[in-house]
Amino acid sequence: MSSDRIVRGEDVVTFLDIAADAAYGPDSTLRRRLIELTGARSHLTVALRKDRVLLGEIVMYRQEVRPFSDKQIALVKNFAAQAVIAMENARLITETKEALDQQTATAEVLQVINASPGDLAPVFDAMLDRAMRLCGAAFGEFIIREGERVRAVAVRGAPAAFAEFRSRNFAPPTPGSITARVFRAEPVIHTIDVKDDDLYWDGDPHRRALVDLGGARTSLAATLIKDGVALGAIHIYRQEVRPFSDKQITLLQNFAAQAVIAMENARLLGEIRQRQQELRVTFDNMADGVAMFDEALHLAAWNRNFQEFLQLPDELLAQRHDFDTYIRYLTERGEFGETDPETQIKRLRARIGDHYSFERTRPDGKVIEVRNNPIPDGGIVVIYSDITERKRSEAEIRAARDAAEAAYRDLKAAQASLIQAEKMASLGQLTAGIAHEIKNPLNFVNNFADLSVELLDELKETTAPAIAALGDDKRTEIDETIGMLTGNLEKIAEHGRRADGIVKSMLEHSRGSSSERRSVDLNDLIEEALNLAYHGGRAQDAGFNITLERDFAEAMAPIELVPQDITRVCLNLFSNGFYAATKRQREGGDPEFKPTLKVSTRDFGDAVEVRIRDNGTGIPPEYRDRLFQPFFTTKPTGEGTGLGLSISYDIVTQLHGGTITVDSRVGEFTEFAVRLPRTHQTTMAEAAS
Repeated sequence: MSSDRIVRGEDVVTFLDIAADAAYGPDSTLRRRLIELTGARSHLTVALRKDRVLLGEIVMYRQEVRPFSDKQIALVKNFAAQAVIAMENARLITETKEALDQQTATAEVLQVINASPGDLAPVFDAMLDRAMRLCGAAFGEFIIREGERVRAVAVRGAPAAFAEFRSRNFAPPTPGSITARVFRAEPVIHTIDVKDDDLYWDGDPHRRALVDLGGARTSLAATLIKDGVALGAIHIYRQEVRPFSDKQITLLQNFAAQAVIAMENARLLGEIRQRQQELRVTFDNMADGVAMFDEALHLAAWNRNFQEFLQLPDELLAQRHDFDTYIRYLTERGEFGETDPETQIKRLRARIGDHYSFERTRPDGKVIEVRNNPIPDGGIVVIYSDITERKRSEAEIRAARDAAEAAYRDLKAAQASLIQAEKMASLGQLTAGIAHEIKNPLNFVNNFADLSVELLDELKETTAPAIAALGDDKRTEIDETIGMLTGNLEKIAEHGRRADGIVKSMLEHSRGSSSERRSVDLNDLIEEALNLAYHGGRAQDAGFNITLERDFAEAMAPIELVPQDITRVCLNLFSNGFYAATKRQREGGDPEFKPTLKVSTRDFGDAVEVRIRDNGTGIPPEYRDRLFQPFFTTKPTGEGTGLGLSISYDIVTQLHGGTITVDSRVGEFTEFAVRLPRTHQTTMAEAAS
């Protein structure tokens, strides 16, 4: 037969007379029927091949015995070649159409996904519709797994009886069932004939309903799988036994993969929306006002407090103006005080990329803090904070702290005064006792020294004749002895008087003051004390000289004090200043140096202040804490008792309730500051007296 030869690879097969050709065989029924029914005699067959693959053949017969010429055979071969081209074109067109249909369906599904963010129902319905249409299915369903049950989220084309059964009965994962295989996450379940199955013949109600009520025969299910877990399936059916092609199976799997992505996107979108809602609630309930401007500096987002802080109208915010428009609006409304809008815009834009903050007071009196925070990818976040209460609290805390510190300082000063007063009281009692004990024997020493001098004088007069009769050597020896005794007694008397002065100072220190207070002109009192001290210094040392400078407050009101005591304080301080300044002149060796003492007074209303400043040797820092202690002195032995500053301290602090402080720099100056309150309060010393 010609077909056998074509299959074996021949391209052209010819028979001059098929009735006489042995190739048809004497017993060939086909040959006899062909000759009898068609009268065929001469025969030509040409193969249709593409890439040596047999696609078909062209068969021709003549009803007489007449061979086909070479030209005729060549013509038929051309027709065969054209037929192969036409068949290939038809195949390509069909495949292109199928691919285009699939791409169109995929694009339509994607459009549905984009048009329904977060809403999966339209997506599932669109996927099922396109899958059925492209795969030639009669009906289908899109199911979602919910635990050990399934729920149909989309159904298309199902017969009414089957759809009604499905709505009342869910398909359990019966062993061997399609649902069970879906739960096992099998990617594809392709059943050629659902009726030719044990479940159907065993009477499974769901398989029976599928076949008997739905008319299903061939079934294809693509499982929705994520991380090895089945989420559901797209299930389509044909009502005849006709398997789905590989392309159709792949298409359904693609739809299943898209469904998984859509479900995950919907889940993520839901979470994002939930977070956005939570963030929005948090954003709107923030105590601060917050506004965000995008990279183009247009308003992108804001919270409720931003609008309320700045009292911005809804219509202004709705238009989402740029940064400059808001600054211009706020400036024209007086938010930045008396300034030009363009100047304010230029100033803020110059720092738009910086982290900075500033405080300002709004026209309604509220104090707000504005913080500018650049965003790395462009844009800024501006935060407005109402710090009115914080500022008020800070001021109150600051005032309370200052008051507490002042009270602490006063307490420390009072404590120091009390301690010093207690020390002075104890020391005064001790000093008084010692002075009284020393006073009596000292009086005897002084008296007997004076008496002894007088007796020596009388002895000298009485024995003068007898001494004159002696020889020169004896007379000289007696005169020297009497002179030595007289000198010794005079020294005893001199030092006794000095000791008596020390004892008197000690008694004065222990007794304090008993003078009465009276109103005086402080400037006059200081002037008198200054003159007295100066002339006293000149009387003791004829070469003494010092420049006196006065800086007295004008029109100072009289102050009530004990004149004698304050005069004593001034004399002590003046004499110390004279001593230090002249000492520096003697020891410094600078001929240009001029000893100077400056006295100044100031009236502070509730108190007056006297400052005594000399340009003398100064006081070393290690001595300053001990200056006002009794018997402490920086002068050489014999030049000071160490009681002057101690007595002055008691007079100022205990008897007048004032303060006395010292500031000094070695080799430059010493300045004492005496501050006396105008309001007199009974001091501890006065109360004790």
